[in-house]
Amino acid sequence: MNLSNTLFVLFCVFTGIFTGTSQEETTEKKLTVDFYLDTYYANVPNGSHDGFRSFTTTSNRNNQIGLNIAQLGAQYESKDVRASLTLHYGDIAKATWSDDFNEVQTATVGLRLFKTLWLDAGFFTTHIGTESFLPKNNWTASTAVATFNEPFYQAGAKLSNQFNENWYAELWVLNGYNQFVDENDELSVGALLTYAFNDRTSITYTNIFGQEATLDDPVSRYRTYHNAYLNTQFSERWWLTAGFDIGSQTNSELETGKTAWMYNALLTAKFQQNNKWSYTSRIELFKDQNGFISGIVPSQLTVDEGLSVYGITLSTEYKPTEYSFLRFEARRLASTNDAQIFEQNTSTSRYEFIINLGIVWDRSWLF
Repeated sequence: MNLSNTLFVLFCVFTGIFTGTSQEETTEKKLTVDFYLDTYYANVPNGSHDGFRSFTTTSNRNNQIGLNIAQLGAQYESKDVRASLTLHYGDIAKATWSDDFNEVQTATVGLRLFKTLWLDAGFFTTHIGTESFLPKNNWTASTAVATFNEPFYQAGAKLSNQFNENWYAELWVLNGYNQFVDENDELSVGALLTYAFNDRTSITYTNIFGQEATLDDPVSRYRTYHNAYLNTQFSERWWLTAGFDIGSQTNSELETGKTAWMYNALLTAKFQQNNKWSYTSRIELFKDQNGFISGIVPSQLTVDEGLSVYGITLSTEYKPTEYSFLRFEARRLASTNDAQIFEQNTSTSRYEFIINLGIVWDRSWLF
């Protein structure tokens, strides 16, 4: 079955099975404006002062005060139409975003096709990943190595449906893995499926499938990437997030040229002491021995290898107001294969110390 037929079948499933889903009708229009400013100070003992630190999306510059992001967004929604535009600037955008559209985080427009079934198209942030690339959406100032290697952004179209209070799904057609501008003549497809057991616990599965070889690559490189994560609040003060990714790519194993595999996992726990103070710990593992996602990492090893690391993070957050946060964080990353990949390829591990200050504001109008 080719891509066009597959998409047609999936569309029929989406629109046929769930036509009984109801939505409260409204003629009101809503405009929301939001602003996000995030700053930091980061220190890595014996780290370089030149450029960005490797394997992280946030707090990239060493031993100096920096701007993670200055972000301004607007969202419009009516009964049948919605749109969003978000612009951003700062170290996160410079370190992770598309060179072609570096200041554009999202630019989308959507139409309601039927009840809760929507079609949206444009530039999006990724649907893949346990964490967000933005500190405001996470419990920690830093992001896991897995997040650094997952997509950040994507261009395409999605069908989404809130089936009922438990089930939500998205179907995607994309230009590629972490691409605004397509690098070959084939589209990628993806999906997201969330099941909410209740208002405290949910599980989500996401994926993306596509050709990642450029037009001048002599072989095809079909990539599959799967991500699943659990979010739960199991008491009044404890939250837990657990995530796991596994991916493969054809013709990409370094020694044999066969299909290469990678995986990663992370576990994050948060304790909320009161409405102002919370404490978070995270453990993580990332292994992409053939480097088809992480790339080949320079080291003292005589054999080329991709990235293989593990890490632990301890973070404290103070929220003076509902719209602001101050975080103090310590983190250790280390290679799993004794490769000297840190501090100009002289060390097998790295310590990071981060102070992170952010403010988030939004306002909505009905008319």
